[in-house]
Amino acid sequence: MAGDLDLLIGTWTVRVKGWVWEYDFRRDGGVTWRDLGSMESGVGNWAASSKLVNIWWKGSTTRESWQRPLTSGNDHTWYESSYYRGKYRIEKTGFTPPSPTPPSGPTDATLIDAAWDASRSSLRFALNRMRLLQRQIKYFEDSGGSEDAFNELRRNYRRDIAVISRKLLVPLNAMDPAFRSALASAINLVEQNLALPKALNAARAGGKCGDPRPAFAWTTPRRKPPDTDLCTSWFTSNADLQRDVVTHEYFHTVGLGDISVNNTTDALGNANTMAQVVAFLHDRARQKNSDGNEQMIPALPTP
Repeated sequence: MAGDLDLLIGTWTVRVKGWVWEYDFRRDGGVTWRDLGSMESGVGNWAASSKLVNIWWKGSTTRESWQRPLTSGNDHTWYESSYYRGKYRIEKTGFTPPSPTPPSGPTDATLIDAAWDASRSSLRFALNRMRLLQRQIKYFEDSGGSEDAFNELRRNYRRDIAVISRKLLVPLNAMDPAFRSALASAINLVEQNLALPKALNAARAGGKCGDPRPAFAWTTPRRKPPDTDLCTSWFTSNADLQRDVVTHEYFHTVGLGDISVNNTTDALGNANTMAQVVAFLHDRARQKNSDGNEQMIPALPTP
């Protein structure tokens, strides 16, 4: 509680019954008093225990105690004398309380770093799942339709198969040529996304974010290195959405657009679709997009 003793040092206004006095405390344990209504004054000493600041005066039997921790104004005091016994009011003279420190939040750079790392992590995880699925399909094919290989495929890759089928608009059959072709294309796109360097700008309302159309971010399609500008709405979004927007924007750099999805070709050419393929493969319990849209009905298998 050394801090409250720092507060003690200096001048205090003391009100006892009808008297108003001024006490001036020094660090060496000395204290003086003067009556603001007369010329009377005196000297004394103070000493602190863990719970009290005790004060006594030269040539007087008066004793005073102030409770710790001290505050700039209170009546947590006790006065003991022949003429008064009880509490009284004390106030630090000229005390200005420190301005409250505003709560510190993550910086733009911290948010960007976290979203970038999360995007790369989810891409690597999704890529690994798709490659394992692709190998298991090949193993099943090479086994001549082995029941064990089929059971392994169904048991360990149910969610992955469902995500690819649902998002890329192909049959829910991993052996179907359309499924296998879409899976190979998705793997290629994720590999391209992962190969791109970090180039994320905290534009907020500037740069490409000056476009009046609402957006979390803007990227010039196919421009390499990427030139992604992150807008104000991105910084106020949840962490999953921030992650998925970065993934989405980097699919623009790969060459994908923002288009309507009516078939597999459209799905593989749409940045949002591919970003959500990655998110649903990574987040094994996810049942809707990170922006809260597109609830999966029926629900995707988990995990």
